[in-house]
Amino acid sequence: MVRHLLLCLFISFFLHLTIVQAFFCNDKSCGRCVNSRLIKCRWCKRDNRCHNPGAVLTNPCSRAENIVSKSHCDDELPRYDPKLAYKMLLLSAAAYDSVDPQECLNNSLPSGKFQLQAVVTKNCDVFNNNCSGYVAVSHALKVIVVAYRGSLGSHQSAAIAEETLLKPMTTFFRGKVQSYWKRGFELLWQASMKAEVEALLSKNPKYKIWVAGYSLGGAMASLTSTWISSFKLAPRENIILYTFGMPRVGNYDYALQHDQLVNNSWRVVNKNDLIPHFPIVVGVPNIFTGPYHHGVEVFYSDGAASVYSKHRECHGKPYNEDATCSFAEKHLSIKRHLTYFSIPVGDFWKTRCLHP
Repeated sequence: MVRHLLLCLFISFFLHLTIVQAFFCNDKSCGRCVNSRLIKCRWCKRDNRCHNPGAVLTNPCSRAENIVSKSHCDDELPRYDPKLAYKMLLLSAAAYDSVDPQECLNNSLPSGKFQLQAVVTKNCDVFNNNCSGYVAVSHALKVIVVAYRGSLGSHQSAAIAEETLLKPMTTFFRGKVQSYWKRGFELLWQASMKAEVEALLSKNPKYKIWVAGYSLGGAMASLTSTWISSFKLAPRENIILYTFGMPRVGNYDYALQHDQLVNNSWRVVNKNDLIPHFPIVVGVPNIFTGPYHHGVEVFYSDGAASVYSKHRECHGKPYNEDATCSFAEKHLSIKRHLTYFSIPVGDFWKTRCLHP
């Protein structure tokens, strides 16, 4: 009799607690959801809903995916900065000089007084194609730069396409990413870029870290920013990622982890640029299998002639793959990929950067 009474009391308490939690964990925005003072509600990006702590059956997110900090919510993120985007693109373009980008940095961004620290170029596939990146510092801006070059020519593009089609994605932290991006990142990062960044941060711990890349370089920049944040080399608020014409880096799990680790992450897309649609997605992006974009897309719907051309941040559904932004473009163009903000990224260092 006593056991029966205790069981009834327990069930009644549990039901009342669930009702109370459901009452408090019903906010429509991530920021208000996780800011609840009475119940530690959590926000799930898989369904964009607020859930109570015990809702294991109705919450599609795993424990690691749940957002519990207001600073990690999309509605609390920084805004896209066109002026910074332009600087980041110039930094990405300078990476195409894989011997000595210093002159390009001097001419294209003179006020920043960027000082080159290291340039790393490594063979990154079986066809002897190279990947390249550099580390620089600006004491004037209090910034450390990590920038990567995009692919070089049709041979490397063909090698990337072949490997992406034939090889499965590989593990990167809690998600999976394309093997070409990961290998390129690891070869460059472990060679000396990581050591240079750590040395700069030890002397300048409050400096921001600007991570930039175009095309293939954008994918490696994405992995770099995720790595830096995951290993806590710098506070999350100090890590800023801008990519241009970046392909899909990994799967949905990687996208979620990246967004949790790198709050200030922007994926700039020039209208119907072909490369952001690679690897290709047929129909609706799948959150369980296949490639999936991360970060907030900045979509230049009329073409990115300048940073101030018509553009918008894409926060619609599906999450990160907003169906009303570049995903809706059907007639894709490689020509759109070659020029951002009227800068021919791959040739800029030869044609205009070294001879302003």
